[in-house]
Amino acid sequence: MHRFTITILTAILLLATVAPAQAWRSIQNGDKNFERAWRTYTTQQTAKSDGYFVRSADAYSDGLKADPPSRTARFPSTLAKAGISFYYAKRYQECVDTMKVTLTRDKRMWEPALYTALSYARLGDSENTIKTLQTFVTSLSSQRIISDAAVLQVKDLEAGTANLDNVADALDAATQKQFIENISRNNSPRDIGLTAERCNGAYWWRRNMAPCHSSGIVSD
Repeated sequence: MHRFTITILTAILLLATVAPAQAWRSIQNGDKNFERAWRTYTTQQTAKSDGYFVRSADAYSDGLKADPPSRTARFPSTLAKAGISFYYAKRYQECVDTMKVTLTRDKRMWEPALYTALSYARLGDSENTIKTLQTFVTSLSSQRIISDAAVLQVKDLEAGTANLDNVADALDAATQKQFIENISRNNSPRDIGLTAERCNGAYWWRRNMAPCHSSGIVSD
């Protein structure tokens, strides 16, 4: 085989190997910063959590844009964490777009409707805010604090008496309170009912401040 042809084939093989590896590292970086963000978010260190969410959003964005993306980037849990990060990083349209994809991976998730509604509110879209909040309320998420707040906000929006930024602020407060409440009630992180919501489950953030490995050691 001609030396030039061999060189081209070698370069192609290297690119095929390097691109997925880089995509995987971006997702891994996004996960690490999301975990740091979640610890500080659920301990009400808002300024610090915002900084970590910005970093996780940047990393997830790089990972999701990779061609081809890593296998991990296609997981609904990864997409949800990316969408949540985009919201708190004030990248609202990216949150909407990502959460739409998340639902195609797992239609049972309630986070997409919640964070999509929040993003629409921040974007000034009243009609879609109402629609997605109604979807959240009927999703049977068992997130009572958020659901009660959502019902009140929908009522005010439909009556034309609510400001969208105030709606988002109220829902933000209810969401943070809900997650903190979930964590405070979770006395057995590795043994709660839903496997996916245990500290070593795919959706660990719903009831835990941080994920853990199967050994029970909390990740850094």
